[in-house]
Amino acid sequence: MKQRYILPVAVIILLILGAVLWLGFFTKGKPTDRSFRTNVVLPKEIIVKLDKNGFSPKEVTIKTGTAVRWENVSGDKQTVNSDNYPTNQLHKELNFGIFNNGSSVVYIFKTSGTYGYHNQLNHEQSGEIIVTK
Repeated sequence: MKQRYILPVAVIILLILGAVLWLGFFTKGKPTDRSFRTNVVLPKEIIVKLDKNGFSPKEVTIKTGTAVRWENVSGDKQTVNSDNYPTNQLHKELNFGIFNNGSSVVYIFKTSGTYGYHNQLNHEQSGEIIVTK
């Protein structure tokens, strides 16, 4: 490329980059049009933390249609699995398996009952979800 074209091309690239950054700055945090077109009804959500000491709270009572979010704040990989340890067969829908620190798993409880669960990597860490109508 000839030297006389280098400066104009660089200026054009910088102008385009600046425009992209400027537009991103002024639209950041504003809802997109899609956010108003959803008909999804979000359920009530309860958060259960899983840290190095176990689940907190250990027991939760909720209504059907409520979501439970298990958040891994332990600093390591953990699991949420259905009772009975080690087969995890009582409520197979709760067998989420391993999930990383800083991530979470969610389940919406649609049927009343008592749902026991544990951390497969440390089965003494357990909890219970009691679902009522």
